[in-house]
Amino acid sequence: MLYLGVAAALALAAPTDLSVPTPPPAPIHGGAASAPGSWPAVVAISLGSFLCTGTLVSSNVVLTAAHCLSKKPNIDTILVRLGDDINGPGSAVKAIAYGFDPDFCADCDADIHDYGYIVLASSQPQAAPFPRVITRQEEWDELMFVDAPITLVGYGLDENENQGVKRQVEVPITEFSKTGLEFQAGGKGLDTCQGDSGGPAFAKLATGEYVIAGVTSRGYTCGKGGYYSVPMGGLCWLYDDSKLDLRPPGCDACDCLDTAPGESGCGCRSTTPDPAAALLLLIPLALRRRRR
Repeated sequence: MLYLGVAAALALAAPTDLSVPTPPPAPIHGGAASAPGSWPAVVAISLGSFLCTGTLVSSNVVLTAAHCLSKKPNIDTILVRLGDDINGPGSAVKAIAYGFDPDFCADCDADIHDYGYIVLASSQPQAAPFPRVITRQEEWDELMFVDAPITLVGYGLDENENQGVKRQVEVPITEFSKTGLEFQAGGKGLDTCQGDSGGPAFAKLATGEYVIAGVTSRGYTCGKGGYYSVPMGGLCWLYDDSKLDLRPPGCDACDCLDTAPGESGCGCRSTTPDPAAALLLLIPLALRRRRR
């Protein structure tokens, strides 16, 4: 299974001039470029010569994937870039801290706790409104079932090797893990790809609000579908490690949301791919290689 962000060893050469853009990443597989100014909280994360995506969930904290950070890159190599095109105008913000879930398990088949965060050196209020993660049972029941639509956003590789533009694509949820703390989505040419790791999977409430349903984790060959970690599974760790509290009131143990799929939402399908064949996705900015 290919991780959608960092691949093997990270290249840790730190950029020396924030005014000089790093080599560009590439956009989501299928779909289209996002409308200018949409998804302002979705950001690109440069880690030396590698790329991930993330979501500002407060003015200075980015939610991303654990595998983007699990190699423990030098803090000076991490830059977070706002904007629709990382080669165009936009700010590059340094990181002052980061962390990843200690339960992250790259070798596990399901529920791998692919949660990480980055603390920025300065607040970014211009990126508001900051999206919420799903923590309410009524929202989960409304949005999270097999065939429900989600919108994937990221800077990762597209099917034409185009680069650097924030893109989006709507895909259906296809399956849940037994706990519901991870789901699969996409396929038939519409998918996340290398460089999209850590980016958001948004679901749209009846009110019109988009909430974070998943964090982009890993997948098969680009276009054949990917895996997404449900944020609720990492909120207690996130609070303990960063003091950012995204939990709902009265849910200190993070046990107030029943994510386990019922019989009607089991997501069972007759040709489920082998989870062992999927890989964590990380794209070296210079190599532009697809998932193998």
